[in-house]
Amino acid sequence: MKRFMNMLAFIGLCLVAFALLLAKLLGVFGVSASAVNAIQLVGECIAYIVTMVYAFYFVKNKRNVWWWVAYCVSAVVVVLLVILR
Repeated sequence: MKRFMNMLAFIGLCLVAFALLLAKLLGVFGVSASAVNAIQLVGECIAYIVTMVYAFYFVKNKRNVWWWVAYCVSAVVVVLLVILR
């Protein structure tokens, strides 16, 4: 599982970097492409999911309920803001 998550994090990072680079290059030529935004969104979502999974394992070992409250609120905010983008 950890190896898969590491690979997923790497893919997310590569997608975000590729999308940012492509957006910058297309911006130089005055072209805006929705495909670049889609690639960037996929990369960001992968990065958010990996972060949430690793945060879950961190919170799972804590005994205080406030860790769970903070985790749930943060995860819901991230998901809502990505959806409402």
